[in-house]
Amino acid sequence: MEPKTGEDALRSLAQGWLKKIELSLKHKRPFTDDGREALAFFDGPHNWFWNDRYAKHEYGYNRAIAPPAIRMQVNRVFEAVKLFGSVIYHRNPVRTVTPAKYPFVTPEVVGVTDDQSMMAYQATAQETIRLSEVRKVAALLMERYLNYTPTELDLKTHSRRVVDEAIIKGMGVWWTELVTLPGSNIGVIGSFADSVDNFTMDPDATEIEDITWCARRCTHPIDVVARQYGLDREQLQGHLDGAKPSETGTDVFTDEEAQYKGRRAGKSNELVTYWKIWSKTGLGDRLKDTPKELVGSFDAVGDNCYIVVCEGIPYPLNMPPSLLEEPVDEEAGVPPTMFRAVQWPIPFWAEANGWPFVALDFHRKPGYLWPISHIKPGIGELRFLNFAMSFIAQRVATSCETLLGVSKAADQDIKDQILSQSERGFKVVEISETLGRSVGDLISVFQLPEVSPELWKVVQAVAEQFDKRVGLTELAYAMTSSQIRSATEASVKAEQLSVRPDDMANRLEDAMSLLARREAMAARWLLRPEDVESVVGPLGAAAWAQHVSSMEPSTVAREFEYRIEAGSARKPNKATRVEQMQAALQTLGPILQGLVPMGVVDPLNALITDWAESLDIDAKPYLLPPPPPPPQPAGPPPGPPAGPEGAGGGGQEPPPEMPPSQPEGPPPQVPPEMQP
Repeated sequence: MEPKTGEDALRSLAQGWLKKIELSLKHKRPFTDDGREALAFFDGPHNWFWNDRYAKHEYGYNRAIAPPAIRMQVNRVFEAVKLFGSVIYHRNPVRTVTPAKYPFVTPEVVGVTDDQSMMAYQATAQETIRLSEVRKVAALLMERYLNYTPTELDLKTHSRRVVDEAIIKGMGVWWTELVTLPGSNIGVIGSFADSVDNFTMDPDATEIEDITWCARRCTHPIDVVARQYGLDREQLQGHLDGAKPSETGTDVFTDEEAQYKGRRAGKSNELVTYWKIWSKTGLGDRLKDTPKELVGSFDAVGDNCYIVVCEGIPYPLNMPPSLLEEPVDEEAGVPPTMFRAVQWPIPFWAEANGWPFVALDFHRKPGYLWPISHIKPGIGELRFLNFAMSFIAQRVATSCETLLGVSKAADQDIKDQILSQSERGFKVVEISETLGRSVGDLISVFQLPEVSPELWKVVQAVAEQFDKRVGLTELAYAMTSSQIRSATEASVKAEQLSVRPDDMANRLEDAMSLLARREAMAARWLLRPEDVESVVGPLGAAAWAQHVSSMEPSTVAREFEYRIEAGSARKPNKATRVEQMQAALQTLGPILQGLVPMGVVDPLNALITDWAESLDIDAKPYLLPPPPPPPQPAGPPPGPPAGPEGAGGGGQEPPPEMPPSQPEGPPPQVPPEMQP
């Protein structure tokens, strides 16, 4: 490939991907605008709702009425985020790794008929047992590591950001990456949150399972980007952020809100924005609108490719033109360095729908790639509430004014006295007798109309509709408008109240299970035994090198099941736990207490421990001590030597059998709570 031709090909790749990203952002625009509007209701300025660019926009609500002087915002979105987010993700979940089990196959099924085939069957059975044990060890190692990293890398904080963004905007995203611990060369695999604003996907797909590429926008200091990709600082100098408008959505909101911008202006450092692209459709030489002479030029690198592009740079950052000067590998068809540079950093493509991200969404939209914000169904009611409450506040302020009518015949001195400052809550108005009129004739007070109760009823009805859309029912606030008359009624209401949170928690647990799967694949691919030694120990590190590092990526993905313990991420319900343990004490206590006289106290102690933990108390004072060991049996008593009579079957009778010895001391005492 000649240098000029190669540079043209690289320029075509970079420009082609930037155009596809631009098209995907346009396809994403409805989702982006909905998310930005919900975020403004969550944490926007108190008067953003009345900004002309929003109120009189095509999505706006007010094109004719003058805005009120008092402008307020009813922040129901904040309530929804804090109620739902704190319930469904309260702590890091417990991850479990279970190896796939081989089914048992009898000799008859595989046609074992003679000794030789039986020997082969037994050898195969032994190998199956060995492989099962290897899988169990690998599962234990991965489970230990996957439950170590959430605390080390603060997965809870990142996951709460993802959950909050999923509620507000409709989607939150984790990215699985390798990081190096500060002050060491130890690599750690973790998952980290990044805004969905920095994420886009193949616009041809209508479901996320059908995408063929995804891209992530990154913004870093210019020196970091230049050092990472081996570029000169001057090459990136002309592509700094802060000079171009947002690439996402329309300018409906205030420009001062930096979180709504696609690009950030550097204040501490000069920043560069670039895109990382993971493709399952090749390097980009077969994209639509690619020049015909370049189609198929990079087929040798395969379908799964990794590309980094920056606006204004005429080549991918991970494929500088200098790579074209290297000799071409005859087998690969491209220079070896280029082939390695465009491979996925972690081969997530080895599993179906494998990507470096895990998306959390609660409401899919049929026929559209991007989901629905949890706030979107009630956005109409929320607009009305802000509109109405602002005008009501203005009406209240107006009604609180005192309107006086003063006769024109009154002296200016009387008017000045009315407008003067009061003293100790009193204001004295002196009227000259020469006017010949009473105070009532000169000064009158107008009664302004009060706020109509019907208006409050309308606002209350709309607020109830919004609460139903979003799920902010009165029971979510531990309130009820009517008295609960029975335990059955309370149980039914509590069960119905948890329908939405339970569904959202299930969606979260499914996403967290997939996240554990991604981290396991990344750990197998990138971690060395010394990286995991501090977590699994020296022997575990040796087993990691022998049994985990040698696995194929597809084996890690398909032959192990990664799950989250049900409910382990949610806030525990202490009342329910206590009620469950009280029922267990009443049912199991008498049964297990019957084992105590036989010296079996472990089952009852386990029940006591669980009961104490449900009440957050120490279980040690209540545990039953183990029974003392039985005394050693005594040897036979000395006696006269056996004589001839003994040989004939006569002689001394054997000693009578002793009853079994009973343990000394009083029997273990059972706590009163455990008495049947």
